[in-house]
Amino acid sequence: MLLRRVIEHVKTQNWTAVALDFVIVVVGVFIGIQVSNWNDARAERVEERQLLTRLLEETGSLLEIQKYEYSRHLPRIDAMSGIPPLLFDPPPGRDLTEIECRLITISHWLPAPSDELPILEESIATGRFDLISNEDVKAQLRGFALVRNRSRRQYEESINELFRLYSRHPDALWFVRRPIDEVKDMPVWLQRDSTQLARSAGDGYRLWNECDLEQMRHNKAFLGEYADNLSRLNSYVERYEETIAALEDLEEALATELGVPQLSELGGHP
Repeated sequence: MLLRRVIEHVKTQNWTAVALDFVIVVVGVFIGIQVSNWNDARAERVEERQLLTRLLEETGSLLEIQKYEYSRHLPRIDAMSGIPPLLFDPPPGRDLTEIECRLITISHWLPAPSDELPILEESIATGRFDLISNEDVKAQLRGFALVRNRSRRQYEESINELFRLYSRHPDALWFVRRPIDEVKDMPVWLQRDSTQLARSAGDGYRLWNECDLEQMRHNKAFLGEYADNLSRLNSYVERYEETIAALEDLEEALATELGVPQLSELGGHP
């Protein structure tokens, strides 16, 4: 209809009407483009909020998992603090406790940390990462990724050639088969790593450890390998601290952008 009017105005040489029709067409196209752009932008903002919400949920959950795993190793580190004087100093005033003997035996035990943020990998793979408009959130995500990648590399280095001391020095420490009742009073945090040993020992029994402190003290190879395991364990725990700090910063940035409380402030995560 508009085209027919333009043709008629041209035929009658009504240039004012032609100009007016042209303005109407241009304005109409401009408004149509703007409305389309506005709808696209609105859809992107909705998608961005959904992405940020999922990121906040997964960040909060991973943060709680990291804190839980970290808390499992703190008592282990504390309990091991009394071992070096017994191994390296002049004649010790006491023997190793059963728990200290056990901790020496598993000094190589460094389980892989949980560090996955599925939505981060998904958003990068699909290009949705660019939906995030908040530069602070982007910076914290990149910071977490850098910390995680560094931690993964260091973890691979840490578990390379760890020393299983009970295999390398059987005269200094070895396994025995003992009734579960005799070792049931060990701390809960120390029981978690021995489930497989309980299965291997048979019903009602658990493979446990015995140590010869004098053999350890006079074996330079053993002392060097234990010191190496201990150094790797301390570094392993420090990486948890770095990752937890990065996750806390990321959670704070996400919560601020979404205008919601941090999940950790609401009593934790399921």
